[in-house]
Amino acid sequence: MKNYILILITLFFFQSCDNVDFEDTVINPNEPSQVLSNALLAAGQLSAVPIYSATRPSLYVQYVSNEQYNDESLYKTQRFDYSSYYGNITNLNKVIEANTNESSKVSSQAYGSNNNQIAVAKLMKAYYFHFMTDNWGMIPYKTANDIAVDFNKFDSQEEIYNLLFQEIEAAISLIDSGDGPKGDIILKGDMDMWKKFGYSLMMNMAVRLSKKAPATAKTYFTKAMTGGVISSNSENIYFPFLKDDNYDNPWQDRFQTRSDYLLSKPFVNSLIGTGSNTNPEDPRLEKYAEKATATNTYNGAPYGESNSDTKAFSFITNEVIKNSEAKGYIFTYAQMLLNMAEAAHLNWTTADTSENYYKKGIKASMEQWGVDTTAADAYVMSRPAFNGLKSIAYQKWVALFLQGYEAWFDWRKHGVNQVKLTKPVAATTAGIPNRQAYPLSAISSNKKNYDEAVSLQGKDDLDTKVWWHKN
Repeated sequence: MKNYILILITLFFFQSCDNVDFEDTVINPNEPSQVLSNALLAAGQLSAVPIYSATRPSLYVQYVSNEQYNDESLYKTQRFDYSSYYGNITNLNKVIEANTNESSKVSSQAYGSNNNQIAVAKLMKAYYFHFMTDNWGMIPYKTANDIAVDFNKFDSQEEIYNLLFQEIEAAISLIDSGDGPKGDIILKGDMDMWKKFGYSLMMNMAVRLSKKAPATAKTYFTKAMTGGVISSNSENIYFPFLKDDNYDNPWQDRFQTRSDYLLSKPFVNSLIGTGSNTNPEDPRLEKYAEKATATNTYNGAPYGESNSDTKAFSFITNEVIKNSEAKGYIFTYAQMLLNMAEAAHLNWTTADTSENYYKKGIKASMEQWGVDTTAADAYVMSRPAFNGLKSIAYQKWVALFLQGYEAWFDWRKHGVNQVKLTKPVAATTAGIPNRQAYPLSAISSNKKNYDEAVSLQGKDDLDTKVWWHKN
């Protein structure tokens, strides 16, 4: 995306497109006060694109290395603004209000059933807040966007998780047989899939709490499993980018004028494994990467360094960086199966064994990326003996390729079982970042609550662990 502000303005005038429903988003000059809940919902989904396709967390987990500008991989930026996310949540709150308020709920039915519009807006809010708390830790939640409150208190991550679980349940319970919301870019008003979105988010959250709050985690994992998460690659949830240059895949945009991101040596070498740089052990490397043009081999660039000799290294596959419509994955079948593998290891489910879920997760990842079934089966058969959480953590890291934030959040959680990554020598942090630091605006305009959050959570830097990450 080149200019999010411009996109959000033009969204209200967008007429049509190939495969995204922006139906009826044109402002009616005869009804200037009407709340266009479809446009607000579309804006709330579109504005989450930086989460779906971010570069920074893909650098943190060392999928990619910088070509020229390596500040991101040296963790030089400490503070990150979250105000735009609260702005997006405000749009979603307006959708909820328009479909709840007696003066507007009837007219809002033009954009789908009231309950279904509210449900989708609530699920998108939960998605935003979950991302935000895993990114920053303690954040304003209960009084967020409350204009009656001058200074928002930071809520504990434990409380935020508990309230989000309840919010997801409440949203799912609202879903009815009426029309799905217009303006739903992601799932085009398919309410059965919005249930799966909610339960997939719930399962992800539950597994993330497996070490810190196992009783709560098991309860909500079971609810998600019973409710129904993504059950095939055909149900993978993604943002549908377009050929239109204003709405295209951000990875393709990044390579329009320069070549910034190479595959990282730690990632490439892991997938080469016992194979060779022309015939890697893991066949997904052939789907994730292009061979280096200078040598016709798979070669990862050293991490944390500038690499001007780009012909010597592998780029991300052309299916991503030269494809304006490449999918921005949000949740995948492989991800859910590997969640189940972890849950089975912890005896949360007996529906199948941990190892069987693990193998199914690998195969689902292979299928997602177009690997031949025979090659996928051969890879699974050749794996070393299943080693519980360590094996699962590794396959999660591989399967979540370019799902930057999901991969980084999951990698942090695994502790002693996580894939071993080494921070660059020039980095000033103690290790790979554990969170992102609060924006300067939190210090300048909300210092009392900011200071309280820091006193409870720990130093406001990239090394401090969030609640679920602490021992």
